[in-house]
Amino acid sequence: MTETIKLNTGTKTIAIRASQQRLSAHAGQTTFWGFLRLKNFRAQLAAALPHRLTSPNALPAVETALGFVAGILAGADKLARVAHLRGDPVLPEVMEIKRLPSQPTLSRFFARFDGPAKNLRTFRPLWRWALERLPSRREGDTLDVDSRALLHEDGRQQGVRIGHTRVGLKPCLAPMLAVLAEAKLVAQFWLRPGNAHCANNLLAFTLDLLGNLPRHLRVRLIRADSGFHYDPWLCLLESQGLRYIVVADLSVRVKSLIKKHTQWHATALAGTEVAEVQYESKSASRPRRLILIRRRADGGQRGGGKLLN
Repeated sequence: MTETIKLNTGTKTIAIRASQQRLSAHAGQTTFWGFLRLKNFRAQLAAALPHRLTSPNALPAVETALGFVAGILAGADKLARVAHLRGDPVLPEVMEIKRLPSQPTLSRFFARFDGPAKNLRTFRPLWRWALERLPSRREGDTLDVDSRALLHEDGRQQGVRIGHTRVGLKPCLAPMLAVLAEAKLVAQFWLRPGNAHCANNLLAFTLDLLGNLPRHLRVRLIRADSGFHYDPWLCLLESQGLRYIVVADLSVRVKSLIKKHTQWHATALAGTEVAEVQYESKSASRPRRLILIRRRADGGQRGGGKLLN
């Protein structure tokens, strides 16, 4: 075997030699794993996991979980693709684990999460641990509450139901989550069946979230879209002294307020006006402040929002 190959490029000569050094396409993860090592994340994860393995040859549960995280960072969207990382000679050493998990190992690992209670016992301490590391903001934090539709093509997983998705009615899950906007950190996540309405279990979700927030984090504002325009929830936020911005349903009554001679005020944005009224929907327990925003659609150009017919 030739020890050195010289490649002439015209003005330069490049020497190509064989190397005994191990190479990795995922060496960029080194910084991430170094950060987690500084934060002692491995010990926190090991304490939170419910797995208690007895076989001396079994891969520790915490290493299986870390291997799954490595797959996510590498862009894997299936367990089989996470298992492809087993061929990387450098990544286990960077992560300080014995080896990366196989697909059957990952399947058995996730099969242990067989109920909401076990999920909550695992992830609540991890959420709390992450939240406790956030600095206290003098002006407070903004909390965004939202729901998502997670598509499942085969539709055989537990909780998968036909629900509304971006591509129509499809088998999906409908998780509800709360995100601290400034930190871009998920503070709580509940998985729900795909046919669940946005407001399903919203009161319990909110009370559990507020009870789990560290004392040094102060929520100054809660934001949500029209799917959370739910009077009992608004009453709960008011009873807790929390300010909120919730998008109202664009009902016939709200449309009439926009169309009629309400006192509108021009804004710095051309063609956009705002108004303020006291509004009580049919399902509301009392009138609330409603901010109306309208914008002229010139030449068929739309800048978001809905068209008034």
